[in-house]
Amino acid sequence: MKFPIIYSLVFLLALVFAVPFAWGEDPPPIEQRRHPDYTILGLDDLVNPQTPLNPNFVISPEARIAEASIWRSSYIPERLVGLDVGDVDKDGKNEMVYLTLHNVYLYRFDNGEYTQLANFSLPKNARGIAIDLYDTNGDAKKEILVSAENDDNHSANSLVLSYTGDRTLTALGTSLPYYLRVVGQEGSRVMVAQRSGTSPGSSFDGPVHYASFENGRISLSAIFELPFQVNIYNFNVGELGRERMRLTTIIKFPTEHLLLTEFSGEKVWESHDEYGGAINYIELTPYGDSSRSVEYIPTRIIIADIDQDGSNELIVAKNNQSGTRVFRNLRTFNSGIIEARKFVNLSLIPFFTSSNLLPGAAVDYQLADFDNNGSKDLIVGILIEPGSGMLQDARSIIFSYNNLYNVEPTATPASTSDE
Repeated sequence: MKFPIIYSLVFLLALVFAVPFAWGEDPPPIEQRRHPDYTILGLDDLVNPQTPLNPNFVISPEARIAEASIWRSSYIPERLVGLDVGDVDKDGKNEMVYLTLHNVYLYRFDNGEYTQLANFSLPKNARGIAIDLYDTNGDAKKEILVSAENDDNHSANSLVLSYTGDRTLTALGTSLPYYLRVVGQEGSRVMVAQRSGTSPGSSFDGPVHYASFENGRISLSAIFELPFQVNIYNFNVGELGRERMRLTTIIKFPTEHLLLTEFSGEKVWESHDEYGGAINYIELTPYGDSSRSVEYIPTRIIIADIDQDGSNELIVAKNNQSGTRVFRNLRTFNSGIIEARKFVNLSLIPFFTSSNLLPGAAVDYQLADFDNNGSKDLIVGILIEPGSGMLQDARSIIFSYNNLYNVEPTATPASTSDE
């Protein structure tokens, strides 16, 4: 009879592994390479762990996030396109700028008050595509880069704006024939530009270039080396992992898989799921019998050290598309999440995930000190209703996971060496 012997062995093994936990000992701690003073918003133990829930219920991470500090704006009766956060008036405090299809709005959140400082209407033939803040002249005051498309001829029609401090946004450059973007990792970002497509069926023309802005004009310099079929809106570059590998992060066209490559173009890792889904688009000049009339622009890719452990994480959106992907010129999203991932052992592993962004999907987001309290927040713009003319008005909202991480300003990052 072999079965009793087998059962006895299984029973003995179960005792060996189970007895320590039965005695109340904790399992061996997992090494954490994050700042010792850092806490994950909504996921680490709460300061007051008591809960009115029946103790037989398990408190999920989502419940803890719900108890965390979250700010939300009132509804915006327009179709939100993008947002950014930075100091636009050189006063040491951050402002938030957001872009809708036809307007730019500048706000500041300070001392618990959210106040509009200025707004700017795009030219009648311009449709907003993307927005970034960047110090174009090195004076510690950031200008507003507005990428826009001319709806008449489907060419780039971008602007650079400046806040003058008297509740006015002034155009420093208009009708710029380039799409603009700010790329790079936190603390080391550069401005890039790319020409719009000039031939039927094309969205971009030529490579992405390093760029500068002076005297109302965009000047191109060296080519930004990128793999084939990568455009100005579907990539970012920076160091990832403890080894600080310099990698290019790409949202592939048209599969929308997340791809990591070395600067040589060699593939390092690729996801199975789609990322960066959005409904912002560049309209194309029709080409022959092709049914493709738009090219969708992925959501932003952020590379930053969220937990202050000395190595960067990757922040991306994962929006859930409603309906089929068959229709090339029509897409809708009913929800989404923001994911942060760490680069470990040549792979991207989950670090944290936001709660579901119902009732809409993320169109843009930033990691910045939105409320000027010294701690960085995750600010997310959500499109609730895209609008459909007279039948339905557009509606958007902005909210912030406040104090995403908390580290004392004088503290130093934890060691990233193998000990």
